[in-house]
Amino acid sequence: MATPLRHHTDWDQRADRHTLLKDPVVTVRQLGRLGLPGGPPCRIDHALVYTTRRGGFETYLPPDRPRRTPRRYTAVYEVDMGVHPVRTGVRLPSSDDAHEFDVRVELEWKVTDPARFVRSGHRDVPRLLLSELEQAARPVSRRFPMDASAAAEAEVLAMVQGGKPLGEEAGLRVLWTIRLRRDEDSIAHARRLQAIEHATAEEVLTQQSGARADQEVARRAKAQQQQSLELQEYEALRIDFYREYLTRGGIDAWAMHLVRHPEDSAKALNSLREDQRDRLRAQMELIKEMLTKAGTEPFELEGPRRLAIDAFHAVFGQHVPVDRSPGEPEAAQGERNRAEPATPSVPFPAPAAEDSPAWQPAVPPKPAATPGELR
Repeated sequence: MATPLRHHTDWDQRADRHTLLKDPVVTVRQLGRLGLPGGPPCRIDHALVYTTRRGGFETYLPPDRPRRTPRRYTAVYEVDMGVHPVRTGVRLPSSDDAHEFDVRVELEWKVTDPARFVRSGHRDVPRLLLSELEQAARPVSRRFPMDASAAAEAEVLAMVQGGKPLGEEAGLRVLWTIRLRRDEDSIAHARRLQAIEHATAEEVLTQQSGARADQEVARRAKAQQQQSLELQEYEALRIDFYREYLTRGGIDAWAMHLVRHPEDSAKALNSLREDQRDRLRAQMELIKEMLTKAGTEPFELEGPRRLAIDAFHAVFGQHVPVDRSPGEPEAAQGERNRAEPATPSVPFPAPAAEDSPAWQPAVPPKPAATPGELR
């Protein structure tokens, strides 16, 4: 009994759908001279690339599969055509050889031409793509210093996008992006400098704010002091004002009060009349007391009597206002004042002559005798 022919597996990654692949060729099998009785077992989303005896390649994209393996095929490559993400980093030189830019790279690659990839012979797709990226970006990044990472990133992006697409020669389609920044030492140094600048700026701002606060406190204290001085001056003026008018007497005080409260005019007039009456009454009592004072030598009373007589004339020479009835006009009051008799003379004794030893009261004359008395 003949032994059945079996295919020989040269390469098998034993990868499933969730395996991270560097090489999209999952398996490689050698075919015998008689071929296989049917299509080789493979996943439905994988492509099959057959090699011919003349060195050619024939591709069966999923889901196409040969019904029988022709004898002209010598081997078959099973190629994964899924999308594979890669996140890694590279270092690009700067204008200073002591520092290098730190570049973060994100890639998504996929096999679009399985036969071309098999023919290229690559086994590490991420390394292939990063090598092409570095080759295009190194001449650009060397033109920029370490502190110009943003400008270097923009220039590198423009250069790589404008060149040949990454992985095209290997039958790949690649989506990529990069982020270029300073290296860790430069970033740490920049952060230390920034911290120093921030601390210095904060200290300067604190001092400036403190100086402004001190100036504001001084300004307010000066304003309060000025206000206190002005208030003291105002109070002194008020004290002098009231002292002057209170010293002058009631008339000026009432005049000042009426300026502010004109509705108190009637009350002010009544008060002034009462004050005048009281003052006149006091003066008359004083004159009477001086003129009638006994037990004193005549020469001692000479001067006071003369002053009393002068005061007597001054008192009776003053005009004493007369109250008018409510509703009486001033003209009627004036007529009534003129019609009233003059103030009667007070029966005060006349001063004694200088040669008389003492003052004697005047003796009233004896009335004339009536006709009955003569008889």
